[in-house]
Amino acid sequence: MRNKIVDHSWDFRIADTKYSTHGFHSYPAMMIPQIARRLINKYSKENDVILDPFCGSGTVLVESKILGRNSYGIDINPLALLLSKVKTTPINPKTLQNEFKGLIAKIEEDIRDLNFRLKDVETPRFFNIDYWFKPNVIKELTIIKNCIDQINNKDIRDFFLVPFSETVRVVSNTKTSEFKLIRIPEKRLSRYNPSALLTFKEKAQANIERMKEFYKKYNSNVWVKILDEDTRKKTSIPSKSINLVVTSPPYGDSRTTVAYGQFSRLSLQWLGLDGEKSKSIDKKSLGGIPTKNLNHSLNSEALNQVIEKIKKEDEKRVKDVLSFYIDLNDCMKEIDRVMEDNGHICMVVGNRTVKKIQIPTDEIIIELGAELGFKHIKTIVRNIPNKRMPSKNAPSNIPGEVGETMSRENIVIMGKIY
Repeated sequence: MRNKIVDHSWDFRIADTKYSTHGFHSYPAMMIPQIARRLINKYSKENDVILDPFCGSGTVLVESKILGRNSYGIDINPLALLLSKVKTTPINPKTLQNEFKGLIAKIEEDIRDLNFRLKDVETPRFFNIDYWFKPNVIKELTIIKNCIDQINNKDIRDFFLVPFSETVRVVSNTKTSEFKLIRIPEKRLSRYNPSALLTFKEKAQANIERMKEFYKKYNSNVWVKILDEDTRKKTSIPSKSINLVVTSPPYGDSRTTVAYGQFSRLSLQWLGLDGEKSKSIDKKSLGGIPTKNLNHSLNSEALNQVIEKIKKEDEKRVKDVLSFYIDLNDCMKEIDRVMEDNGHICMVVGNRTVKKIQIPTDEIIIELGAELGFKHIKTIVRNIPNKRMPSKNAPSNIPGEVGETMSRENIVIMGKIY
């Protein structure tokens, strides 16, 4: 019998999850910092090396920096790489405040200046920009981005690009409550008149305040390395160099559950961070390309059982599901390579539902880990009171049919113990 326990002390129902730099920018399915902190404290010591192979917006890296651990973060999403870098780069808040004052003065002058011609500044060229943004918003965003680009110091420039990215999301014609690109209905759109300047001012000032907290707390003796790599392949991390992995892998089938690429696309296009690449993020995510057949060498009884059940319902979807676990297994092989003996893996996973069949991802991970020599220590079950992700999806892709996705998640803890 597996050691699996429900522990409400991991729910963190009323905890502030946006302290320090954690609240810089929204991001899908963010791990809450309290979980990262508790796992890092329990399974590592100061100056250890932590890895998050799916680092997203950098929660684990921020906590590692505060707690005096070195860290690596890996992601394929350029927005995730920017957020992780900015959230873990300490900048004197007084310097930021002075820079902000000059930046806003320049933006306001350009917006007021009747001689200012947008032809002097490059507006991003991407398909349907007028569909996703109102004309005045496009003008203001163009001016704000142009002024940020003139900041000489790269760390300060990157710092202000983060509230700019959040502004893009908030002032677009999209429903901000959604991960996917869904336009506000016409009726509401006619009354919708956002100000990019006011939104940017508010977001940037809030982030300077959050930086004050991080600047007081961070440990200057440890490093953070953020890698634009893919954990399914061999990374640049040296073998046996990692003491602890803390991560929340993508949820699988990102086209229907958590669409990281769609969430990031408008920001990436405005930031000039390869808008074309954003279109392929969901395809390049784990399980993004369906396997051609159902032959596989994964040694997991739990996976085999669920594959058989889904296959009876839908032969196409079952290939999506299987490809996710094939990719996840490749990631676990790479984690095994870089993990030192006696290191630990802590994976926060949800058991999603496909075709009304729940997939026991926690069990599958334990079985895949066992093949690589990882011993299961325990699984903690927690309720999800505030994770930014949908609690319902369309599990059968039938219009109007909605299914529960995840209201609980599992923290699977394994050790490379001999």
